[in-house]
Amino acid sequence: MLPFILAACLGGFIILLIVRDALRVRRLPALDDDAMPQATPCISIVIPARNEEANIARCLDGALDQRYPSYEVIVVDDGSTDATPRILREYAARFAERLRVISGRPLPRGWVGKCNACLHGAHHARGEWLLFLDADTAPQPALLGALMAFVEHSRLDVASVLPFNELVTWSERLVLPVFYQFALTAFPLQKNLSVEAPANNVIANGQCLIVRSSAYWSVGGHETVKDKVLEDIEFAQALRRAGYRVGLATAFGQLRVRMYHDLGEVAQGLGKHAAAGRRASGWRAFWAVLRMSLTLLAPWPLLAFCLAQVIAQPDAPYVWPVLVIAALAALAVLGFWAVRYRRWYALPDWTALLAPAGWLIYLSIVVRGTLLVFFKRGVTWKERVYQ
Repeated sequence: MLPFILAACLGGFIILLIVRDALRVRRLPALDDDAMPQATPCISIVIPARNEEANIARCLDGALDQRYPSYEVIVVDDGSTDATPRILREYAARFAERLRVISGRPLPRGWVGKCNACLHGAHHARGEWLLFLDADTAPQPALLGALMAFVEHSRLDVASVLPFNELVTWSERLVLPVFYQFALTAFPLQKNLSVEAPANNVIANGQCLIVRSSAYWSVGGHETVKDKVLEDIEFAQALRRAGYRVGLATAFGQLRVRMYHDLGEVAQGLGKHAAAGRRASGWRAFWAVLRMSLTLLAPWPLLAFCLAQVIAQPDAPYVWPVLVIAALAALAVLGFWAVRYRRWYALPDWTALLAPAGWLIYLSIVVRGTLLVFFKRGVTWKERVYQ
């Protein structure tokens, strides 16, 4: 009898976790394509670029085609060794009025490359707002207007968005969706925008992060997080601790991104995030791992156990109700991930079946990245090693 009670409790707990996850995500606001703020202060778009020959043209095409009336684009060439400098020279010649390309400064000891490039670009910015945009993003024409309307309506000092992720290869489709869900689980979504909300609950996405210039410099800019690989989250948390209002929204129609292109890039990039995220999120990372392992892996052995018991003792009065609970738990998990894959990644519902395998692959990447740092070998990104 006890195994069935435990099975029923486990199935019910899984259902509760999935329902809670679905409700939490629904609270996220979304940018509006048609929105435009009443005030249109100048925005400086700062794009750090290091060996981005495959991405930088698409990023610049979008950044230079905004409907927002007042902005400038600054690209920091952070020591690129590929065709990025040539592409940037071509764009600078064509868009001299709105685009400035500056050479990155040497990387100081103890700095992360992106933080160094962002700060260097910010020193050249003239805008009242600074928008830090990754070079692998593809801004759509409505991005700046929608982003500033969100900031104005919510009275924010800093905001970031979750873009639409283009998942092409199987390695991307397997691993990236569970990685994003893990981040949202480890860093709970903000319940409100009050300055009293705990700073360690703040989550931000450095792929697209806009901040009031005065707020940026008041906390020291990216120098505050100069040695942080997860600079976006830790910088947003520093701003929250300083009393500034931080917001997060989805921007599926206004910003697209393709972070990685193959399994090697996925493992390298997420290994870097995992090693740094363990320090940034503390005990919540362990709870997030346990929670996602429970929802993604436990329903299937639970369902198999219940089916085996039905076959072995079909007349037992407590077997069928427990089987129903186990089946509902499995359906809840599949339903949650089917909706996630369809709405967030434009993939068919059946790809929800990939989530458990993707989670196991991600866990192996986490373990590898953590061990590399533990044994002082560091993690590599953009030809630089971070300890």
